Amino acid sequence: MYGNDVLDRSIHSAEDRQGIANSYKTVLNAWTETNQNTPIAQIRPINAYYTTNNDSHKVTDGSFIRGRNLLLAYVFPANTVSALKLSRLRVYASVQNFFLVTKYKGYDPEVSNSSSPFDQGLNLYDYPKPRVFMLGLNVGL
Repeated sequence: MYGNDVLDRSIHSAEDRQGIANSYKTVLNAWTETNQNTPIAQIRPINAYYTTNNDSHKVTDGSFIRGRNLLLAYVFPANTVSALKLSRLRVYASVQNFFLVTKYKGYDPEVSNSSSPFDQGLNLYDYPKPRVFMLGLNVGL
């Protein structure tokens, strides 16, 4: 997937903390009188009631290459299968989500934390896709 952008609302939440919760280390670059060339709002107490909005600073490149499914199988030859008094014998191994190459800083650039089909590419504290391993045996009696 090339050209995929993600609105990382985790950045918004972790950089707009008003001094009440854990933040990203990027808040060390927050606005001050001597540091005005920054997209990160000034750190203020919670009773300051200021509002920040989503902006292009929170949109990140979500281009990626993913290895989604890999299946390797071996079907035993007919003479081996008949010697075991079986009609078929197959062993296999598979893995899902076996690699992800991206510059995206979050867990997964292929993200949507919303149930709306129009909200694709929105991240707010997403959870990584699991890597699933499976071994199997198909036996025909």
